Amino acid sequence: MKKDKKPSKTKKNISQSARLGSIVKEMKVVVRSSIALLIIFVAANLLSTWINAEQLENTMLLNQYRLGSKSLTSDVQSYAVTGKQMYYDAYMKELNEDKNRDIAWEGLKKNRITDEEWDTLEKIAELSNGLVPIEEDAIKFAEAGDTSRATALVFGEAYEDTIQQINDLTTQGIDAIQERESKLSKLFNAIMIVSQIVFILSFAYIVVIVIRTVKFSKQELLSPIIKVSEQITELAHGNLHTENDMKEDGSEVGKMVTAISFMKKNYSNMISEISDVLGQMGQGNYKVEVTQEYVGEFVQIKTSLQKIIEDTKNILLTIQETAKQIDMGSEQLAQASVDLAEGCTAQALEVADLAKMIDAMAKNMEESAGEADDTVEIASQAGTKLSTGNEKMQELMEAIGEISTCSEQIGSIIETIEDIAEQTNLLSLNAAIEAARAGEAGKGFAVVAEQVKKLADESAQAAGETTKLIQTTVSTVDKGIEIAQSTVETMDEVMSGAMTAVTKMEQVASALRNDVGDMNRIDSNVARVSEIVDNNSATSQETAAVSEEQATQVTTMVQMMERFEI
Repeated sequence: MKKDKKPSKTKKNISQSARLGSIVKEMKVVVRSSIALLIIFVAANLLSTWINAEQLENTMLLNQYRLGSKSLTSDVQSYAVTGKQMYYDAYMKELNEDKNRDIAWEGLKKNRITDEEWDTLEKIAELSNGLVPIEEDAIKFAEAGDTSRATALVFGEAYEDTIQQINDLTTQGIDAIQERESKLSKLFNAIMIVSQIVFILSFAYIVVIVIRTVKFSKQELLSPIIKVSEQITELAHGNLHTENDMKEDGSEVGKMVTAISFMKKNYSNMISEISDVLGQMGQGNYKVEVTQEYVGEFVQIKTSLQKIIEDTKNILLTIQETAKQIDMGSEQLAQASVDLAEGCTAQALEVADLAKMIDAMAKNMEESAGEADDTVEIASQAGTKLSTGNEKMQELMEAIGEISTCSEQIGSIIETIEDIAEQTNLLSLNAAIEAARAGEAGKGFAVVAEQVKKLADESAQAAGETTKLIQTTVSTVDKGIEIAQSTVETMDEVMSGAMTAVTKMEQVASALRNDVGDMNRIDSNVARVSEIVDNNSATSQETAAVSEEQATQVTTMVQMMERFEI
């Protein structure tokens, strides 16, 4: 029993990965061999099936060829004996339509046939072709009604011998093909049987390897890994003093056990040193040093701890120097605070006077803004009146235009009156002539004609004077239109200037209102500044008192800083 345990201990010192790799490599070889055997088995099975199918097909094709030949022989013999048309038709149908021999021959060409077998088939074809002339002669005799000669040809010794040779060669060819393919089929069947046996043995060996792998994984991988996982879990929880019953060796698990033991020891030493260093620093001793060896990423902890000690030393030294300087400057700060309080008080008085002045200025600017608003209102009313006057001038221009139009119409009427006067004058002249012709009887009519002529002359004279008056009126109206147009343009310019003045006045009023708002805000800000100055004065006095207290506290802090060992 002891001799049996020694090899197992030796195995434990061997790398588990090497052992597992050896098992996997052995498994790969067996699996590949099994796959190769399976491929061989499948290929042999497929080839055997293909050979059997080819054998069956070749046999069927040869029998089809034989059947076609027998059908032709039977039909031609029947036709030679009986002379019936149906046998001739059957012969021609087989020869031209069914073509069993041709179909069989083409099928045999596509299959795998040896040269020797093709020689036999060629002899069969040659003998079949040799029967064709005999059959053609027999058909001719039968068609002519000479059945005896036809029968003699197709039942003769030569014909029968040839038929027998064809049958024998066909049987010989079928037997040769079947024998050849049977040998190949037997060979592939033997290969399949051998591959099956070897495959079964390989599978059995794979089962044995799987059992060995499972046993190896359970005993030498799974169980140790679980224990290592438990140890690492305890380490993750910060427990560095758990018992470890696993042995350190050269295997992967053994190396992990060694690493865990080293981690526990190293972590414990580092934690102890860090705790001691921090405790010394807490007591004010900053002359401590970090001496423990740190590995890997833990070197950063050592570097950081040393940097913390050094930086803290520098900070404490700076604080000591600063405390001394603060102690020296505390009295100066107290005196400065007193001076500041006095200055703030004086400043508060001056700011109060300034606030009063700004308040007065704000009131004056409010009054100016009110007056500017009144001016804008007056200018707006004047602009409204100018606009009304402008509209009246437009109406005047329209009235003058209508007068000009009426004058032109009157001129047309006067021209009509002048025409009527001329015609009346002509009528009076004609009446005077007619009155003169009438003699005494036309004297009264001559007087009327004379009066009509005077009336026509007076009408023409009155129309001329009226025309002159109208022309004078039209000229005066045109001047009135020009003056009114000029007046309208002047009124437009006045209106534009008035609107510009109103706009400027509104802008001035708006600016004054904005200035009033700004002055009010300045007044408010100055009031707040006054309050702030008052607060600063009070704060300065409090600062003076705090500075005295601070001086006392700084003295205490200096005494405390002297406790640190740097």
